[in-house]
Amino acid sequence: MSFILRKIRKGRWHGSDVLKWLPANELPADSLVDLATKDNQLSIYIVEGDRSNLDRIIAALSANCDFISNFDYALLDKEVLDVIKIKMTNVKGETPDEEVNAVHRDLVELSASQILELAAAISAKAERGRLTNKQVLRVLANAVGSGHIERDKLKLKADELAKIDNELKERTERPEK
Repeated sequence: MSFILRKIRKGRWHGSDVLKWLPANELPADSLVDLATKDNQLSIYIVEGDRSNLDRIIAALSANCDFISNFDYALLDKEVLDVIKIKMTNVKGETPDEEVNAVHRDLVELSASQILELAAAISAKAERGRLTNKQVLRVLANAVGSGHIERDKLKLKADELAKIDNELKERTERPEK
């Protein structure tokens, strides 16, 4: 079993337990912003069933940002796409990690009703998670330190790059336990 990962903003997916005006089993309209399509396509990444590539995907996506910040995501069983009858194509990703680029997919020929069904599935069945900015810093430093991402391919601002450099420096100075 594998999962699809879509970067989201966790706060957009609150239900009626938080938004008292929202009827039970309804989605807040703002959640659809996280599923905005272009040319009726939606970008996703395939996460292994054991989640062994999850941090690497998060690092690669975070490497394309200006700032290190919280990373919110939804993980949904890939089989849900078959139920909704969503087509998927292999399209090379655009991150600085070639292995992550290989697990990028586009959901294609999407209709409005399929997006609504996908949103409902994310709301009801997906694991929604968050890495804090400190955790994102660690996964980015791991990716740079392991050679998965070249430092000069990071799109981070200079002060953010300095945080990664400091994290890597501290690791080399820490005594092994």
